[in-house]
Amino acid sequence: SPKAQGPGKGTARGAYRGGRGQTFAMAVLLVAARPRCADVRHRRPWLQYLAPVPSPRAVAAVLLCSCFLCEAQIPTTTGGQLFGSKSVLQRFKDQKCKTIDNSGQGITQAWVLIPGTDACYDLTQGYQCTYRCIIKLACQYDTGSGVIIREMDDQDCTGLGRKVRPFAPHMYWLQAKGLFEGECVSDGAGKYLQFFSKLGAGTYPDCSNMGDVQPGADAGALMYETSYNLQFYGDTSCDAPYQVSTYSDRPTSAFDFKLYRGAMYCYDMNDMTPRGNSSARDINHNMTNWRFVCGNTDMVGNGIMIEGYTTPKCTGRTSGAQQWKDVFYPMNFPDTMELLQGKCVRWGLYSAKFNRRLDPAHYPDCKSWSCKDPKMPCTGGRVTDPSSTVGTMYMGEIRTSGGDPAWPLSSTNRTGVSLAPRRSAPSAAAATASAG
Repeated sequence: SPKAQGPGKGTARGAYRGGRGQTFAMAVLLVAARPRCADVRHRRPWLQYLAPVPSPRAVAAVLLCSCFLCEAQIPTTTGGQLFGSKSVLQRFKDQKCKTIDNSGQGITQAWVLIPGTDACYDLTQGYQCTYRCIIKLACQYDTGSGVIIREMDDQDCTGLGRKVRPFAPHMYWLQAKGLFEGECVSDGAGKYLQFFSKLGAGTYPDCSNMGDVQPGADAGALMYETSYNLQFYGDTSCDAPYQVSTYSDRPTSAFDFKLYRGAMYCYDMNDMTPRGNSSARDINHNMTNWRFVCGNTDMVGNGIMIEGYTTPKCTGRTSGAQQWKDVFYPMNFPDTMELLQGKCVRWGLYSAKFNRRLDPAHYPDCKSWSCKDPKMPCTGGRVTDPSSTVGTMYMGEIRTSGGDPAWPLSSTNRTGVSLAPRRSAPSAAAATASAG
């Protein structure tokens, strides 16, 4: 009690004057209450009150207890061990992660990397885990931070998992990355999270291309993941770029397909036609906020449709999906794939070609939706077997029978040669007899 503590009431020094046992107990409680005992320096302010303790044995006991008590809070990142490296995630009340939140369960959470796996962890109770979880971190579009959690059945961490959910839908990618690297980040529910030590390099996925971009001065530069330039040509081999002039029948010659970061298959298509001082100048050919989707409303399309949206990054209300032929040009599925693979294809009276092959992750696989029955009149032309030569020009050598031109029966030397006996005309007597 305060009365028993004497003049130094309320301090560990006063506790000593009330008895060695009370001093020892109070020192242990003070050390245990210390929120972050990462090293000896964190314990020094509490150890100064033990100066008047005459017994070295008591001091050693306090130090030993403090080490055990702080061990549960010390961040650990050990490598090469049987159970893999471990990091501890702590929950705080303030945005500087100075005051620990002691309410509820999961105040601290251990993240143990499972050896031999790719970003797979064994978690204790806490953030995104009710009791004990085996999770695998992966990437996916339209999930806020771009990071998802795959709940796995066991520590093999194989397969797609039994359940998938966003890791931090309220975060941008840079915030999720900051959390993995030891920064103090909001948990989206009024609390804050911080790893005592950052996760090791290569132990979490790079979802920068799929996570949302954080607003700021550099947001514009990070808005798009990549871009592809579509150029039109005046010849069939894509060697002569098409030039727009005053009397051109086509007002555009080049487009820039800019892929939004953090939005699946979502593009802005900007007109990049160099027109100069041409009187045919027209700058209203941009098409923004649209994405590739799979569909085939008339059963003869190429399976890829274009769906527009009212607000950036393919959000807001949709204008509905339109067929490829109505937005671009009628093409069957094989021709469309050649275009997306950076090959030269016919586009009406012209040819078109991307400056490079589109990454397969930047457009959907719509083959199962496409018209591919040779008996069907597919838009852009019937789809035939790759080995079929129907409708193609034969460019090989035309072989002859191989006979010698000097041979009398050769097609080049038939003069004076009778190939078969001729029938003579019937006589008049024979014709009269036949008639009688």
